[in-house]
Amino acid sequence: MKSAKCDNCGAGVAPGAAGCGYCGATFQAVAPGAPSGPQGANPAVLRLLREGNKIEAIKVYKEAMKCGLKEAKDAVDAIEAKLPRPR
Repeated sequence: MKSAKCDNCGAGVAPGAAGCGYCGATFQAVAPGAPSGPQGANPAVLRLLREGNKIEAIKVYKEAMKCGLKEAKDAVDAIEAKLPRPR
């Protein structure tokens, strides 16, 4: 059985787990064949972007990565650009 890794911190997690026991990130269930978002992107940032809350996504990224506002905004913009567009 293949082990899974947390998209947020990289810790090993049990396949099908709902959250990371190390960093506390929650995982969004994705239907087979559905786009999941950029590899390695913070699940909370992805969720906030999908909900249309970009400012909060930038705040979450800034706090998680311990970086400046400009770096966080640029990173979130790059993540958002890779997300599939709604139909």
